[in-house]
Amino acid sequence: MNADIQLRRALVYDDDEAFAEECAEALARHGYEVTTRNGNSRFAALLASVEPQLLLLDLHMPDFDGFEALRAIRDYKGKDALTVFIVSAAEPSLIAMAETLAQPYGIRLGGFLGKPVTLAALEKALASAGDDKTAQI
Repeated sequence: MNADIQLRRALVYDDDEAFAEECAEALARHGYEVTTRNGNSRFAALLASVEPQLLLLDLHMPDFDGFEALRAIRDYKGKDALTVFIVSAAEPSLIAMAETLAQPYGIRLGGFLGKPVTLAALEKALASAGDDKTAQI
């Protein structure tokens, strides 16, 4: 492995295991080392251990949802290097609420992917992950 290549880490936080695995495979093709989790209250510890640069975050999960995850990211020391994509079948008002919550927390949103997500939409989102602006996918 070339020492000049920086390892990129991604976290897929979604309770749909099959979907999370599909995302992990797509991310791996883009050079990411991927960790998948299906929601729990130890999200802050997970962020600290994985130190992802990219997070695919579902809003609707049992026990610990995406809104709670956004609140945890607020205090995450590595949030300046993190881009979050909201991946959800939630109605537009909840997605807008997530954006409203993320903004004052200083969380960089890369965009929104409506479920069911096509691999083409995910690929497009990954290609734009370096952009500073939020994109609607």
